[in-house]
Amino acid sequence: MYDVIIIGGGVAGCIAAYCLGVEGVKVLILEKEPLPRYKTCGGGIVLRAAMLIPFEIDLVIDRKIYAADIFDHDNHLHFHVERYKPIINMTMRENLDYYLLAKAVGNDAKFKDKILVTDLIIKDNEVEVITNKDKYFAKYVICADGATGISTKVLGLRNNYIKVPAIEHEVFVPEDLFNKFSNSARFDFGFLSHGYGWVFPKKKHLSIGLGNMYDDKANLNDYLKAYLKKLEITDIIKVEKHGYFIPIQPKKKKFTFGRILLAGDAAGLADPLTAEGISYAIETGIHAADSILEGKMNVDEVADRYNKKIKKLIGELKNSRFLSYFVYSLPSIRKFVFKKYGRGLSELMTDIFMGELSYSKLVKNPLNYIRFIKPRNFMKQPVSEGF
Repeated sequence: MYDVIIIGGGVAGCIAAYCLGVEGVKVLILEKEPLPRYKTCGGGIVLRAAMLIPFEIDLVIDRKIYAADIFDHDNHLHFHVERYKPIINMTMRENLDYYLLAKAVGNDAKFKDKILVTDLIIKDNEVEVITNKDKYFAKYVICADGATGISTKVLGLRNNYIKVPAIEHEVFVPEDLFNKFSNSARFDFGFLSHGYGWVFPKKKHLSIGLGNMYDDKANLNDYLKAYLKKLEITDIIKVEKHGYFIPIQPKKKKFTFGRILLAGDAAGLADPLTAEGISYAIETGIHAADSILEGKMNVDEVADRYNKKIKKLIGELKNSRFLSYFVYSLPSIRKFVFKKYGRGLSELMTDIFMGELSYSKLVKNPLNYIRFIKPRNFMKQPVSEGF
């Protein structure tokens, strides 16, 4: 019998295991894939997310990025933003996840990979976890195996998520071409009417992708070919192609089922404006662990504490969703806003990445609209036109 079984060896699961292990909780992590394994993900850890992790992660950071370049293709504008601290820490998810797992195991968490969970049976005092190899029992289960994992199927949540399609290529190019993109995170708006493109420099290659927030009929493969051409990336040594769906909103706001808690993508929480999910995987992992510890294993107490913590995240994402509606579903309004206030918007979004501002404060505090119109002069670069 374990105190907690965690299904899924990704960010949410490993962070939860680490936090529980620190307090001496008996934890077992079950992962269906052999680790380390590739995971499709932009691999950008914004500073706000990095600050939530209770230990250093420099060993798995490919590159620290202190600048962001935002391109507005509707108005042919380019905004450059810099900070003294890294805006985004670039990593590869197989390395990050494996490192987080090692930290959890270092706190006495047990780990088994190549274990496929086939069913969950919720009982009064325990949860029975049935797998392809054995049965395991725990007082609590944290489901952190994604929006398409067995957990969501067993709990009847497989169709509970609003998902957005994304495509990403790991692109290897000659050194001189790589160096043109190596010192900044690039974001392109207006190239794809209802989404955005990104270029994230890793250690020796570029992660290049597109996310489509409101129009699932667009052919992202064709758009990515055009995007690479727009970037003037034609001399490609090697490319690894990946496609995936990002859950950005649960239809039913239910995150506890008796002794089962949902975390990470299984909870369906990601930023509707940026589709960034690592922050919310970390937060839900921490919240799940804290709720179990604070609730002292009492079912009602644990559920109540976890739901209250998640409710705050839902409120933050609601404000992000409000902003995303204007950015992605109304291109004409986005064009106007970028033309008039693109500099201020770029600065404010960077503040959110840095953890200096939240969506809730951005939307509800009138003083932020002044900054929106007249941004601060902080390491500001001139706006360039006609790129």
